[in-house]
Amino acid sequence: MMSAEAFLEDIYRQYYKNVYNYICFRINNHFDAEELASTVFENAIQRFQTYKPMLSPVEAWLIGIAKNVVTDHLRRRKHKVFVPIDEIASLISEYRQPEEVAVVNEQNRALIQAMARLKEKERQVLSMKFATDLRNNEIARILKVSDSNVGVIVHRAVQKLRRILEEEDGRYEKRGSKQCID
Repeated sequence: MMSAEAFLEDIYRQYYKNVYNYICFRINNHFDAEELASTVFENAIQRFQTYKPMLSPVEAWLIGIAKNVVTDHLRRRKHKVFVPIDEIASLISEYRQPEEVAVVNEQNRALIQAMARLKEKERQVLSMKFATDLRNNEIARILKVSDSNVGVIVHRAVQKLRRILEEEDGRYEKRGSKQCID
């Protein structure tokens, strides 16, 4: 039988990347995501005795903890903007052309702004679905909703994101064409 320490070390190695990706997807800040991921695993160690394997997989349990850690973090921060130095450094990359960097940064900015226009539950579900590859039934257990509800939320949120991005793209094209005519 595996000791608690060995088990916790194993889950850290196995799930750190998914926990970090989920957090990073939610807050868009690599430095804070690292710190918050550490907090998740500290909380997991403290709450290890409460984990019930028959109720949910370890990853779903960890993402549930991460969801609460991110919620607390966002309450404390209240929309403060921070630009990490590594993002600035990526602009100077010798491997990317300036046009490529500009396009990627614009796409990321547009996606972040579009995500901000979604409801909190939609952002949570999309983060769990795409940043950690959790299945709908695992997300449903974390959020205490039905599997089909998760599927509906994912579908509607993706459709909403698509509409928002298309709307923004249309506005950008209209502004750009006006500037060319003037």
